[in-house]
Order: sequence, then structure tokens, then C-alpha cells
Amino acid sequence: MSGARDGARDGDRSGAWNEVQVIDTVVLAGDRVAPWLRHWRADYLPGARGRGMVAERVWRSWTGPDTVAVRVLWSLPDSAAFFAARAVAKNDPGVAAFWTRTDAMALDRDRQVLEPVDVDGELNADGESDAEEESDAEGECNTEGGAA
Repeated sequence: MSGARDGARDGDRSGAWNEVQVIDTVVLAGDRVAPWLRHWRADYLPGARGRGMVAERVWRSWTGPDTVAVRVLWSLPDSAAFFAARAVAKNDPGVAAFWTRTDAMALDRDRQVLEPVDVDGELNADGESDAEEESDAEGECNTEGGAA
């Protein structure tokens, strides 16, 4: 694990502030989970790592009596790295083949791309103060007589 990521867990946000997280969710019949994970490990994971994606964690959870959601948490250093990885993947026939095979097995799938927001509202991802934006927005509401 990188020092930047370790530092972020200790409260130092300087190294991981722009890190992008990606959550892939694939819902499968329970008996399809092991074959899909083998396929993912052999055919997708090596290329994803080559594109700079770090598989942080993989979970599975039952979503019904015979269905399971597999969730993969990926991280990339920033949004530029995400879009670079996406551009490379778009031109890789192996990636398209992997997702075509996944779609044949999966009941559903989804990808969420997440970028951080400062919990304390001190700085947003652009380095601007969220507190200033909030006070401006509140002032606008008050001048128009609106209330939240």
C-alpha cells in the first residue's frame, strides 16, 4: 500500500486527496460466483493492474436466496488516471470480451466512480473552500426569502 494512502488513513489528506475510488458491482446466481471470480482474476485483473488500477478489496454479499453481489473496490491516484485507464481499456479487445462474458453470466452490473469530498468542508477537490460556497448559497436563499 502506498505511503500516501497510509497517511490519509492517519488523518493526513495531502497524498490521497484526489484519489478516485471505483466500485464495480456484479450480481450473479450463487453458483456463478466462483467461476466469475476465476475469470476476473485471470482475464481482467492483470490488465487492470497494468492500467494503474489497484484492487483494494473484493466482497460478496447475498442479495437473495440464490443471488450474490460481488463488489470490487478499485483505487486510482486521481481522475486523470481513471480516464487514462478507461481510454486504454476502450481499445483493448480483451476488456470488451471480459465484459461480454460477464454480461452473459450476470443478472445485473454497475460501476460507480467516486471522488472525495472533504468531510469538514474545508477544501473541495478543486482546493476551494466549501464553507465559502455554502455561505454564498445561504446568502442567496436569504435574499430571496427562501428557506431550506
